[in-house]
Amino acid sequence: MNHLQILDCTLRDGAQVNKAKFGEKAIKEIVENLTHAGLDIIECGFLKNCEYECGRTYYPQPSFARPYIPEKTGNIIYAALMDYGRYDVEHLEPYSGESFDLIRISFFEKDLGGLKPFIQKVIDKGYKVSIQPMDTFSYSEQNIKKVIEIANSLQAEALSMVDTYSLATIDDIDRVYNFYENYLNKNTKIGFHSHNNQLNSFALAQHFLDISKPDRNLIIDASLYGMGRGGGNLNTELFAEYLNRTNIKHYKIKYILDMIDTYLVDFKNKFEWGYSLPMMYAGIYGVHVFTTAYLKDKPNVTSYDLKCMFEMLDNNKKKRYDYDYLDSIYEQYMKNKTKR
Repeated sequence: MNHLQILDCTLRDGAQVNKAKFGEKAIKEIVENLTHAGLDIIECGFLKNCEYECGRTYYPQPSFARPYIPEKTGNIIYAALMDYGRYDVEHLEPYSGESFDLIRISFFEKDLGGLKPFIQKVIDKGYKVSIQPMDTFSYSEQNIKKVIEIANSLQAEALSMVDTYSLATIDDIDRVYNFYENYLNKNTKIGFHSHNNQLNSFALAQHFLDISKPDRNLIIDASLYGMGRGGGNLNTELFAEYLNRTNIKHYKIKYILDMIDTYLVDFKNKFEWGYSLPMMYAGIYGVHVFTTAYLKDKPNVTSYDLKCMFEMLDNNKKKRYDYDYLDSIYEQYMKNKTKR
């Protein structure tokens, strides 16, 4: 199935766990080994307005990532992500062929008004672009169509479905995929980026693959050991093994496992990600990871208390992290709890 690509986002989504402090040796070896494994797209980190710090996967310009990218051979693509409105795209270096080939641009529904000219500037610099609508499954039908229109008009490389809060169901994927399939240019890839709060990323990725049309190119995001904020992501090793076993793709698993043994196990011992009761409920109720972390760390909060407080949250504030508001929810809940 040559129309499927795995995008490994360890060095980008994983950067939200360890503040992007992987270390120079780890970054270089992870990129090299994922290249040897035959991973299709390797996301090397974030483009940010920042001072460069060696050993971090935050880059003010693509050229800062050049030392980590091996000599390019074959069809492997190297990528970075930038957040709309958080990077000065006017000063982005022109594409050189020696660093990132693809830039993924993430944004929220409220950003749609200024999105097209922002993306156009990246394209004008010579990069391929992937459009990443955060929390895609909450978009109105009208705005899903608007995103598709932007992707079509700019001839984007890819348009993704992004399950930012781990809320997506099979029905959600069917609904949005059908919009994309019916209205998106046939040569634009459809991507899927999930979060694993409810332990369903692997099943949802298989479903996404099952419903896809054979003439539609796909990108499925994953990370080594599932490294990512909160519940983490689809595991690269798990999905790559599945594709190998089913003869859909053929990745060299040794290189993937070597990186997990060498680096990811240690990262997992130092940093928290993956399944937990708080992250499960964050996924069920669609609550931001920062909100979840803030409430769960309050004094005397049990898992059931957290569930009850999530049920008290205003729908418009679940996906934000207003700490004054959260303090009021906690105080109100604990006061009523003591009366019971």
